[in-house]
Amino acid sequence: MNDASAYRALCGWRGVDAKQKFCASAFGALSQTAPHLYGGLAPTGPVLLYKAWQDALGKYPDYPAQQIGDCVSFGHGHGNDLLQCIEIELGQPLVYRETDTEFIYGASREVAGILGTGDGSYGAAAIKAMTTIGIVSREMLGSDGAYSGQRAKAWGETGPPSSVQSEAAPFKLGTAAAVASWDDLVAAITNGYPVTICCDQGFDLTRDQEGFCAASGTWGHCMVIAGVRFDRPGACILQSWGPNVPQGPTALGQPDWSFWADQNVIEAILNEGDSWALSKAPAFKKRELPPAWKYDSAA
Repeated sequence: MNDASAYRALCGWRGVDAKQKFCASAFGALSQTAPHLYGGLAPTGPVLLYKAWQDALGKYPDYPAQQIGDCVSFGHGHGNDLLQCIEIELGQPLVYRETDTEFIYGASREVAGILGTGDGSYGAAAIKAMTTIGIVSREMLGSDGAYSGQRAKAWGETGPPSSVQSEAAPFKLGTAAAVASWDDLVAAITNGYPVTICCDQGFDLTRDQEGFCAASGTWGHCMVIAGVRFDRPGACILQSWGPNVPQGPTALGQPDWSFWADQNVIEAILNEGDSWALSKAPAFKKRELPPAWKYDSAA
């Protein structure tokens, strides 16, 4: 299915308002908190962070499609999963565990003060929850760990159970920083930090011959950026609506649940003010990525 209107009910970003700004207030801009990530030779070839999944797991994750308007938790959960694989491939002694999105959804609504009926959350609220309350994996939930829109709905109304929150406490995200420009995005991606994006920008759901989708219409949605390219300047956006959404040709080995978007569209998205670079460590460090993630002969 490539009709974007069919997915609009699953969009759950609430926009930028007082609650979002309150959640964002604890985090600085990437350009201010990590100026050392900028400068030096500008990359000319693509930087493909999504290849970390294949290197660490042998394949791309088989993510289910979201069932309610909990896209904010999918964007940040998938971003955290990718970050785990990046850290593993850079030598950190970690064991990959798929992030439970329902927990992020309920915890983000709790810190934002929006528990109750009605779907949706904020990117900044997800970041605040992940850095203060913590994260749980699907494995930690045992036999109940498979994604459930019903559980997401319930935890979005009442917050995650206190017993689960106590398990999350040791597994916090290290830090995050606001990404507001193309230069910010390139600095984050080229140093191995995925970037979540929350915005009103909609897209066609059919990729062109280069794997790009055209900007079209509006939706309040959260996704995650996992690559940049410079031959046709743009960024690779990971979707949360199941396999092969969008439809059409892929490029540079991208997952079939992703698409590329042109630089000017990405800049407009980042300008909306709710996009975040994720770091496992308490501070952003300049680091060298594997050469295989930085060339354009991806299979």
